[in-house]
Amino acid sequence: MGKLVIISGPSGSGKTTVCKLLTKDPHIKKSISVTTRLPRDSEKNGEAYYFVSKHEFEEMIQRGELAEHAEYCEHSYGTPMKALKEALVKEGFYLLEIEVQGALQIMEKLPETISIFLLPPDKKTLGQRLIQRNANREEDMENRLKIADKEMEYKDRYNYCVVNDDLAATVSTIRKILNLA
Repeated sequence: MGKLVIISGPSGSGKTTVCKLLTKDPHIKKSISVTTRLPRDSEKNGEAYYFVSKHEFEEMIQRGELAEHAEYCEHSYGTPMKALKEALVKEGFYLLEIEVQGALQIMEKLPETISIFLLPPDKKTLGQRLIQRNANREEDMENRLKIADKEMEYKDRYNYCVVNDDLAATVSTIRKILNLA
């Protein structure tokens, strides 16, 4: 039986980078979320996300095809139910890199989920990471920083909080949490 692992935290906390490194382990498979936002330059449909229209997303909700869904920065995000169910009958870990709203939904439905909240070392570093990403307009970055403050209020609802100050140490800590180290 597979184990569900949530990695969430504010935008800029390093979720995507940490998840990429974790999935180098053959015991860890990452979920591919559905989103209504446009792809960034380096993103391909079916790899980072499944990119769909708002209408398609709403239809997926109506048909019960999403295990969780949330709005973030005026876009919708969700986890496909079918892939989640398939992953949980296999050995290993199924990694969900999702927003706090969606994480809370999953933790309520599946309390045995291992939940990890990824924290930046401080707010200044978080802002610098968003600037370095260079994919967000200034007003979008300000909005993401405001949302980050609200998301931080939920960190105590997670099983673990990990500060992502040193990437190798962060990945090592999560591997220890999963008993893979």
